[in-house]
Amino acid sequence: MNDKLIETVGGYSWPYIIKDDGTAEITGKPSPAPEGALAIPEKLGGRIVTRIGDEALADCGELTEVTIPVGVTSIGEEAFARCRWLKDVALPVGVTTIEEYAFFCCSGLKSVTIPSSVTIIGRYAFRDCLGLTVTMENGVTSISPTALTVRVSAGDAERVKKLLADSGVDASRIIIME
Repeated sequence: MNDKLIETVGGYSWPYIIKDDGTAEITGKPSPAPEGALAIPEKLGGRIVTRIGDEALADCGELTEVTIPVGVTSIGEEAFARCRWLKDVALPVGVTTIEEYAFFCCSGLKSVTIPSSVTIIGRYAFRDCLGLTVTMENGVTSISPTALTVRVSAGDAERVKKLLADSGVDASRIIIME
């Protein structure tokens, strides 16, 4: 299956593939280059989008906000890396995996809520998102030792420190937001 396809949704041409399980994966940047707010399509080719692929939206310089639809379960490696103007990302319940470098160097990202469905946050997933406040719902079971270089809200601090300590991270390096 995995032939590269393109479909226009919401004024953008989206490159995608149909995965072996019959769902769709976004494989590259939409055309024209997105500016401002962007809604990821729920379906492509009549198939539910379940994965935002590796580097799919990396380096989209004018992207400020992304809405990810219910149905997406995986955010690929470097999917949004180096989107420096990205301020707001809504991760829906159902996302289970945030892969390595997914939001690496998104220096404008201010806050993100990790839904309870997420079980894995890969290494460097939010690295160099220095102004970022992360809220983690109960459910996250694995955080890579190098996933976070961010601030966490006081309510999440102890749970995040325990997860990091269980992964071998020096939790004293976490900055606690009051």
